[in-house]
Amino acid sequence: MSNDQPMTTGDWFFTLLILSIPVVNIVFFVIWLVGTGNRNRVTFCRASLLLSLIGIILVVIISALGGLSLMAM
Repeated sequence: MSNDQPMTTGDWFFTLLILSIPVVNIVFFVIWLVGTGNRNRVTFCRASLLLSLIGIILVVIISALGGLSLMAM
């Protein structure tokens, strides 16, 4: 399969199955993140990483603001 062809339903099933297995998911995620494999899978991993980072940043900001409001009481 070419790296530019659309992924089939079976390919996505395999991807989601692998990403649901603890420890194995981290290894495959990093492999796919650096650009090995289908371009659709690489883009999916990059988008997932970006979404996770945004979530972590928001949690840190909200926690810090919540802590400040508790200190003001």
